[in-house]
Amino acid sequence: MRILKLVIFFISVATFAQTPLTEAEAVKFQEIIFQRANSLESLSSEFIQTKYIKMMKGAAISSGRLYYKAPDVLKWEYRNPYNYKILFKDDQLIINDDGYKTVTDLKSNKLFEKLVTLISGSINGRLLEDKKNYDVSYFKTANLISAVIVPKDKSIREMFNQIVLLYDRNFIVISVRLVEASGDYTEIDFKNIRVNLPLNPTIFQN
Repeated sequence: MRILKLVIFFISVATFAQTPLTEAEAVKFQEIIFQRANSLESLSSEFIQTKYIKMMKGAAISSGRLYYKAPDVLKWEYRNPYNYKILFKDDQLIINDDGYKTVTDLKSNKLFEKLVTLISGSINGRLLEDKKNYDVSYFKTANLISAVIVPKDKSIREMFNQIVLLYDRNFIVISVRLVEASGDYTEIDFKNIRVNLPLNPTIFQN
């Protein structure tokens, strides 16, 4: 509990210390992110996912690996505390829950399709280009820049009323925060990020 309070304290301090980017800084930042999005072919990373719920004293923590292959193949592989894999590929959502597989056609489920676009767009930076569906504000603190994204789409906003992407000095996403209307939120922190290195094709097999 003491550790959780310490984490919340540092989050509050970081939020308070943020200052908005100037218009010129925001334009420059977007240019760099869009250039990197165009050159991104693959990405892999370890992640730690923490779910903060106001009604709970602690936090639910899980971990695993993320794999991305341009333009829109994405796999979340949870390894702890459970074995759970989520694969977005060929307009399908494939879930492997410890050996039990389900397949959803994204073209027939518009909400899932929007969620996939949101998730993959958070990883490759394309979400910042989607001005039709999202409002974006930029802030800086120390060597980090955060993009605070507010969905315009009602169905997405009912799940997440704010998405916060945190970029390091190399303009790589190191954290994604998904904030719910209730104030509960999920934070995903990435480490050991590998960009544009070969990925074994078997990773993305069903």
